[in-house]
Parts: sequence; C-alpha cells; structure tokens
Amino acid sequence: PGREATMMRALHARPQGKIPPGLITSMWRDMISCSTLQEAGNFKVGVHVPKKGPDLWDLARDHYGPYTPLVEFTSAKDIIKALQNKKISVGIVPPPEQDEKDCWWALLDSGKKNPLTVFQSMPFEKPKAGKWNGRNALKEGYIIGQLYPELTGDDRSLLAFKCDHVPEAEMKRLLGKAGYKVRKLIEKSTGRSSAASYFAEVDGFVGRNDTRLGRIKAMLGSRLKQLTPLGGYPLPLKNGRRS
Repeated sequence: PGREATMMRALHARPQGKIPPGLITSMWRDMISCSTLQEAGNFKVGVHVPKKGPDLWDLARDHYGPYTPLVEFTSAKDIIKALQNKKISVGIVPPPEQDEKDCWWALLDSGKKNPLTVFQSMPFEKPKAGKWNGRNALKEGYIIGQLYPELTGDDRSLLAFKCDHVPEAEMKRLLGKAGYKVRKLIEKSTGRSSAASYFAEVDGFVGRNDTRLGRIKAMLGSRLKQLTPLGGYPLPLKNGRRS
C-alpha cells in the first residue's frame, strides 16, 4: 500500500490533459486487484454492510474491482473475528466515531504473533460531486489485515490505549507532549468506573518501535494497562491532489 500510494501520487502529479478525473486511479486499482487475485489465490474481502444505514459495499467494489470476491458482514466486530479465524483475507470497516456501538478497534491486539492492523484507507482518490458511485455509502473505510503500513511521507496513524480514566483534554495534552498531533480522540468506558479504552488518530507515521510511544508510557505510568499501535494509512488524494 505504501509503494502504491507513492506511485499514485507520482502519476497524478503529471499533466493529465483531458483524462477524466478518477480514471487513472480506477485503472490502477483494477490492475492491482487482478494481480492480487493471481498471487494470493483464495483472496476474499469482508465488507461492513449493516442491516440499516450506509455501508461500504460500493466503495469496496470500486477499490477492489469487479472480480474480487466480497463477503457481507453486518458488524465490524464480525469482520475482525473472521480475519482472526482466517475466513477472509482483509476486512473493510468504518472509521471509529464517538457514539459507535460497534467498537472494532478495541479487539485488535499488537501482542499477538500475527497482529491485525489498519494498513490502508479507501477511496484513495476522493470523488468530485456528481462522480460518486456509492448510493447508500459511507464516505470512507479502513482496510485491515496482517500487514503493517509503510512510511510514505504523507500519512496518518492510529493508536489504542487501555488505562485508568484520563480526561480527554489531559490525554490530548499528553499525546501532544509526546510529539503527536491529534486529529481524533475517542474514549470508551470498559464497564469499570476507573478504566477506559481510547482511540487516537494522529498525523504522520508511527512505527511499532516509535520512540514517542515510550514517552506516552512514561507519562501515564501505572495508569496505562496496554498501548497498541493500530497501523494507519497513506493520506488519500483529493480531486487528483493530496488532501
């Protein structure tokens, strides 16, 4: 995904003449998807399609092309379980929101031998008004699998914490002091009054051995129970340019 993003950015930086917006991305994704099917064999994609509300089916079909097998799941948690049981190759889930009930990110564990992480987002090129294929679609999805993202120079990263309750403003301050610029912070109660889970989306690339993780651990001290880098994704293009 990192190499793909770098190549796509380079292609879009060239003069495109009368080529319709989105065509280069669409052709490239079809070629990549066909190559993946040839190399990976039984490649299947799990897609979040709830019983009610917007879903990710149309985005997944655009991203993986017309030939990749897609499998519907009504909850993102079920997608994580299917990945853990190797019933699918990758899964597509919605970005976390504060009021969500389907808290998939809390199920990811970097301590396992083959951890699942977010390694890409979709769509890679945001469509212009009137050029959108999705009819009941969410605007964005995260792609999860046994693959850690690569540094591209224009990235977002995801972190998860389990610790004693820390007020939102204080958690943002600690993350900033460690060197992270926070784009999103979500807190979820774990059912115990003194404990909570946190999801943070931050600017830049965070590797598994990022030195800033040590700073967070030191500042939270005994309050921290678990700190998990959840991967991340190369920032998508916006109308043919970086967003």
